[in-house]
Parts: sequence; C-alpha cells; structure tokens
Amino acid sequence: MATTLPSVGSQRIAEERIRILFNQAEEKFDSEPELSDRYMEIAQRIGERTQTSIPGNLKKHFCSSCGSYWRHGDNCEVRINSENQLIEYKCLKCGEKQKHGY
Repeated sequence: MATTLPSVGSQRIAEERIRILFNQAEEKFDSEPELSDRYMEIAQRIGERTQTSIPGNLKKHFCSSCGSYWRHGDNCEVRINSENQLIEYKCLKCGEKQKHGY
C-alpha cells in the first residue's frame, strides 16, 4: 500500500505547532520542568508524523536521546571547541552529547 506524503500546508502548520510547544516549554521550565519535557515529546511526535524536521535553531534546545528541554546551565552543559569549530552540548539528565558546528 502506498503511503501519502503530507502536504506543504500541513507541514507549515506542524512547524508552527512545534514552535509553539518550544515556547511553552521555555515558559513552564521554571515551575514545571516535567511538563516542558512532555512538550518536547509532543513536538518530536508531531515532527515524525508529518515528516517535518525540527528547525535548526530549536534542535539545540532539547536532548534527542531522552527528550528533555534544555536550559543552558540548568540541565545542560555547553562547551565551545574552537579547534574543531564545534559547540558541544551535554545533557545532565542522561549524559548524551550533541555537537553542532558554528
């Protein structure tokens, strides 16, 4: 059975919802960090179901391994590797490391 690709309109709506969930996660992080992690799970699921990738600037704000929302300094360690021109993020919840170029 052939699968149908999502339309451009549905991908645009999905991206907008993902951005809204990221904003909500940021607002709720201080009072309810578990809720902000749940928002990240929902955002990832929306992206998977609509085949929409999470925008690059938002990928640096959550752990792809455990799905927790990152606030730099609170639950995420950030290091700059100038030798390889990388920014390294380490999740303090699960220990996962992500590297992004700059």
